[in-house]
Amino acid sequence: MPFTLAPLPYAHDALEPHIDTLTMQIHHGKHHQAYVDNLNKAIAGTPNENLSIEELVKKAGAISVAVR
Repeated sequence: MPFTLAPLPYAHDALEPHIDTLTMQIHHGKHHQAYVDNLNKAIAGTPNENLSIEELVKKAGAISVAVR
C-alpha cells in the first residue's frame, strides 16, 4: 500500500506572519509530497513495499544505502 501525505492539522495560513501561506503550500504540497513519492518509488516492487513506516524505520540499517 503506497504511503500518502497526511493533511496538515491546521490551515496553511495558521503560522502567519512567521511563515506565509505560499511557503506552507510549497513545503507541504511540493517538498513533503516529493519525499512521500520518492519513498513509494524506492520501495515499489521490493519486500519492503508492504511494511509500515515504523517497520521501515526499524529495519533501516538493513536496507540498501541507495534506498536509504
